[in-house]
Amino acid sequence: MPDWQWAYDGWILVVTALVAVICAIPGSFLLVRRQAMLGDAVAHAVLPGIAIGFLVSGTRSGSWMLVGAVVAGLTTAGLTQLLRSIGGVDRGSALGVVFSTLFALGLVLIVQAADSVDLDPACVLYGQIELVPLDVLEIFGMDVPRAIPWMLLVLVATGLAMGFLWKEFLITSFDSPMAESQGIPTRTMHQLLMILVASGCVVAFESVGSILVLALLIGPPATARLLTGSLFRLVLLAAVIGVFISISGHLLAILVPIWMWEGESSLSTAGVTAVLSMFIFCGLILLKGVAGRVFWRRMRSRSAVQSEFDGDSPRHTT
Repeated sequence: MPDWQWAYDGWILVVTALVAVICAIPGSFLLVRRQAMLGDAVAHAVLPGIAIGFLVSGTRSGSWMLVGAVVAGLTTAGLTQLLRSIGGVDRGSALGVVFSTLFALGLVLIVQAADSVDLDPACVLYGQIELVPLDVLEIFGMDVPRAIPWMLLVLVATGLAMGFLWKEFLITSFDSPMAESQGIPTRTMHQLLMILVASGCVVAFESVGSILVLALLIGPPATARLLTGSLFRLVLLAAVIGVFISISGHLLAILVPIWMWEGESSLSTAGVTAVLSMFIFCGLILLKGVAGRVFWRRMRSRSAVQSEFDGDSPRHTT
């Protein structure tokens, strides 16, 4: 493969794969709760929390970013519920108002902080995945991208939360009244899910940008939902699909310009991965539609043949 370097491109694959798994787990629960757009809102609304963390600390320390993002994510969920209960507006309108306002506020704060902190508003949208392998720290004598330890921390925390609270997440996702009757705090579980979404967004923002975060938060779970009805298999399949999309997206970002334009420059990995996620989802829908029509056509043909056979067969009387 032209210009492929494992020390550089290999780390990009590792980072995007980690982001895919981190996003797929909470994204699957948002999907079955029919709150996928809430994940979109949280992914946008954590931006002011990140910016405030920058302004308070004057550094891009992951701890300040994480705290700010979690607070912003919980604020998004709280404001959305407040608008629904007080204003009587529907969920979609409340989400639109909250996340667009907070996202705009975050952009304003980032622009204001750009002079004192090394921030680029464009990296919020597109990310800096191509620069991740260059920002390293030494761990056990090996240079590792600085983003990976935080991603592993969030991934482990997400896995532990799902492992210990799987039944609670399962019941509250499908039947909230039953969960409340069994003493499960549905509001607390919802807030915990928002914390997982916000944590995943903040560790992925600087590396891959909001576009790819949203694509991996919603795309792989939606694709997996077309293939299975089991929540456990949905989470696993969404993670596998997310990893496949993230790896394929980077490879296509390198190869497509060479195949089509004979150029040496590559495309944006985040952009190609997001587009690929959409194409796989739409392609699977079309494939299922064609397969479904073929299946029912064969079933009708078999029914017709069986009817003719039953009609021609002799009847026995006693």
